[in-house]
Amino acid sequence: MTDTHRSTARFDGAPPEGLLQQTAGYLRAYDLPIELGDTGLSARFSEAYVELSMDDGGFSLDIRAGNSAQLHQAREGVLVVLDQISPEACAGLEWTGEMARNVRPPNFHLGTVLEVRRVSAHFLRVTMGCEGVLHLLTGGMHFSLLLPPGPEPRWPEVNEKGRTVWPTGEEALHRAAYTFVELDAAEGRFSFDVFEHEGGLATGWARAAQPGDIVGVMGPGGGDFPQADHMVMGGDETALPAIRRILEHAPKGQRGEVFIELADPADRCPLALPEGMRLTWLTRGEDAPLKAHMLAAELPGPEESRFVWFAAEAGEVRAARQYFREEAGLKRQEMYLSAYWTA
Repeated sequence: MTDTHRSTARFDGAPPEGLLQQTAGYLRAYDLPIELGDTGLSARFSEAYVELSMDDGGFSLDIRAGNSAQLHQAREGVLVVLDQISPEACAGLEWTGEMARNVRPPNFHLGTVLEVRRVSAHFLRVTMGCEGVLHLLTGGMHFSLLLPPGPEPRWPEVNEKGRTVWPTGEEALHRAAYTFVELDAAEGRFSFDVFEHEGGLATGWARAAQPGDIVGVMGPGGGDFPQADHMVMGGDETALPAIRRILEHAPKGQRGEVFIELADPADRCPLALPEGMRLTWLTRGEDAPLKAHMLAAELPGPEESRFVWFAAEAGEVRAARQYFREEAGLKRQEMYLSAYWTA
């Protein structure tokens, strides 16, 4: 990554008590790699780098990224964290350098529905036209689909202070995270899969979507492709698109295991599985639970390159996080555990 875009901020005055420790705690909750010292910390936000430094007169922030969208996303993430710790200090920051003002967010794009087709019993594939596809190629596997409540949407805007302002009330957008299936910058299009579940707003939208319908797209973001010689992966229907994309980008020499739990075996699909990986399809209610398979999977010792990737219901993920951290002894950089939904 080339850090060609930069934004800095300064707060003069007494910093919030425990600023470094609290900030580190929030960032660790998102499984971001950080380095914490006595007077500062640094963190990697996917395609951006953030430094927070304290001194006798206050504290400073330095954010660097490869493009304006990545810079804006990292800055927004930092401000969300600081808002939780001290809204007063966050509002008192004096910013210099590159910063979007009074425009739509740099990581926001309009998408136009081109096609919706069924690819399995409970999955619909949506293909979108999008002029910003080139900006979606790096920075994460996922994006946010922004669904307006009516025919005249109000999209997010960046105010004069550089903060993203979201429409509220009757104009509020429904935001849902999805994984790219394919990105074609030359054709200006991308596709993603929607898992159908009754009552879901995105399900209803995908079923009714027609060519020409316009929605918002924000991103990219979320976890990137894991890298390790030995990998254990697991997930349910909601994680299937992400698992499929990770396997498509896995090196040929990848070793490990994959566990995928589905309610309906009719949703099983071909996966680009490296020769050194073993795939186990599970049927919910018939086989041993997904979490049990994940916790029983063999992992090499800490002297080897290893990684655990798990995405499912929030309670399952909490239990897995506790096991892999406390009993298996994995470091934060050796795992990605994400709650894709809550029961």
